[in-house]
Amino acid sequence: SSIISSITSSTNMGNIVIASPNECKVVSGCKGSNYKVGESFWVWWFCEHWRAIGLNLITLEVSSHDVETSHGVKLTVKGICQVKVKTTKHDAQGTLEPDKDNIRLAAQHFLGQPESEIAEALQLTMEGHQRQVLGTLTVEEIYKDREAFASKVMEGVMSDLHGMGYEIVSYTVIDVKDGNGYMEALGATQTALVKREAAEGVSRNEAEQRKKVAEYKAHADIVESQQSSAATIEVNARKAEAQIAVNMQKQQQSDSEKLLELKKAQNAAEVNKEREIATAQGQIEKAKQNQQVKKEQTQQEVEEALIRVKIAEQQALQAQEEAKGISLAELVEKRNRAEAVKVEAEAEASKITMFANAEASKIDAIGKSEAAAIEAKGMAEAKVLKEKNQTFQYMGQAGLASLIVERLPEIAQNIAAPLAQTEKMVFISQDSATGSKVTNDIIKTIATMPDAVESLTGIDLKGAIAQAVQQNPSKMAV
Repeated sequence: SSIISSITSSTNMGNIVIASPNECKVVSGCKGSNYKVGESFWVWWFCEHWRAIGLNLITLEVSSHDVETSHGVKLTVKGICQVKVKTTKHDAQGTLEPDKDNIRLAAQHFLGQPESEIAEALQLTMEGHQRQVLGTLTVEEIYKDREAFASKVMEGVMSDLHGMGYEIVSYTVIDVKDGNGYMEALGATQTALVKREAAEGVSRNEAEQRKKVAEYKAHADIVESQQSSAATIEVNARKAEAQIAVNMQKQQQSDSEKLLELKKAQNAAEVNKEREIATAQGQIEKAKQNQQVKKEQTQQEVEEALIRVKIAEQQALQAQEEAKGISLAELVEKRNRAEAVKVEAEAEASKITMFANAEASKIDAIGKSEAAAIEAKGMAEAKVLKEKNQTFQYMGQAGLASLIVERLPEIAQNIAAPLAQTEKMVFISQDSATGSKVTNDIIKTIATMPDAVESLTGIDLKGAIAQAVQQNPSKMAV
């Protein structure tokens, strides 16, 4: 009960205060100042008092408007800064420990003030140092190297912030611009330069790429060519081996075909030989048959010639008798005999012809050489001519003249025959005797016949005609 009563009495004398990790509570009293971070503590009434200062990270937007650079170009720069109370430090061993000195400085400057007032004071400090650094640099230095610009700003403001118990955690320039177009012109120049350098780089890279591609392609072509050459050599070797095998096979086939053709030629030669022998035998047999037929025909012609000779003899006798003035009755009788003999001879010739044809068909397989038939025919013709000669000698000049006189109309007809083929004749003359001259020419041509006969045969045709007219004037008149 004594303990409980003591606690109750203590509670009535003060309070327990808790300090969170992101704040520092400063206890002031008869015992001096104590700084409490992340712990709980006792505060006596009437003799102690506590107030807090934040240890949170404060974000500041640091803007500098129309600040002239070292070349007089006005810029507007905007940066973001992160600051906080420096609460730790490294000891001699390198370990972190609470830095109560910086906390004391921060508490001395800002204890009991709201965070907005603290941020405003820190922001003004940052803007002053940012404007100061901008005045020492050119636009190009600020534009090209913002990190260097931020480092210079941090170096300049760091001591001031340390004097206030704060430190810069980070500072970054987020915007740099001007109102006169200087940055745009600089950017255009830089852009053009960059584009040019980029184009040059692209060209160099493309050239290098093309070079490498060409090298790789050339190498690939060389390898491919080597492989293709090796493959071609192998293929050609295979083709050569295949061609050799094919040629050997073709040679064997050619030898086989050659033997076959030789065998065929031998067989064909034997067949042709037998065929020629058979053909020759057939031709010989046919020649024999033709010879036999010729022989029979020649015999028939001989018989016909003999008959004609007999008829001519009878005609010659008749002409002689007529020339001697034999009576008409006897002449008629002899003429009838001659006609009978002629009819009998013609019948005999027809009979001989039929017999010869039948005999030729019968002995179709028999014949003799054509030379014998021709010789027989020649002998027969010679015999006929001989008989005719004897007949003409027997008939005498009067009989021959009679035969020639009988042929005179036929001769005159043959002389005038060309004129019969003429459709139209046109005569050009100064007198009207042109037509009669043609007739006279024909008569003259006929009149020259006796002289031509006398010059060729020696027969006085004119005298024979005159003698015939004297002996038989009635017949010549007819």
